[in-house]
Amino acid sequence: MDRRAFLRTMRILEARYPPKDWTTGMTPFEVLVSTILSQSTTAANERRGLEDLRHQVGAITPDRLADASDEEIARAIWHAGLARQKAPRIRATAAAIRDKWDGQVERILSLPTKRGREELMALPGVGYKTADVVLAMAGGRPTFPVDTHIARIAGRWELTRRKDYESIRRALEDWTPPGKRKAWHLAIIAHGRALCKARNPRCEDCPVRADCDWYRRSRLRKQPPTARKHGSSTKG
Repeated sequence: MDRRAFLRTMRILEARYPPKDWTTGMTPFEVLVSTILSQSTTAANERRGLEDLRHQVGAITPDRLADASDEEIARAIWHAGLARQKAPRIRATAAAIRDKWDGQVERILSLPTKRGREELMALPGVGYKTADVVLAMAGGRPTFPVDTHIARIAGRWELTRRKDYESIRRALEDWTPPGKRKAWHLAIIAHGRALCKARNPRCEDCPVRADCDWYRRSRLRKQPPTARKHGSSTKG
């Protein structure tokens, strides 16, 4: 897929999947916790884990979670999966935000994007994707977070030959206007969930299949070889 095809594709997907901002009504710290919970699980399980955490511990704040035990947090978030791994990360992150940043994730988000990314990634359990999600969704920064859906679709579109997070992010940011990165990030995720699934993608219903490199290759593989006409000859 070249740049022109990418822009054409994204305009179609943006129209098909209007942005639904899942962070509406959430504090930046809640966005951070939610993103940690989303690691290696589904969006539905992450949401249930966040709601259970809110129900069990009350307001999701750095002070409250830093003072909670790992066991208390793990019991609350078990629907999100990997609770015993995520609970100490969440508690340690809450303590770091409380102690270093006066309980304000907003202070990190006020830094220049590169510095803010570095500070977020210095928190326990925060990697590239989590940092970029918080920057984009809570900080309004023009980053392009890459989740499993986006990585899969970027590969099918052949946006980059490399499969590491940073190569995919840079490829998407190079071709996406800064003001569109949040909306297009959400649109690709929605497309991955609805049609461009990991298994049994619904290519017949896809509105952008004409520009999809993976679709063109898979369609060619399914076509039978052209049968030689009876009586034809390659001899002169």
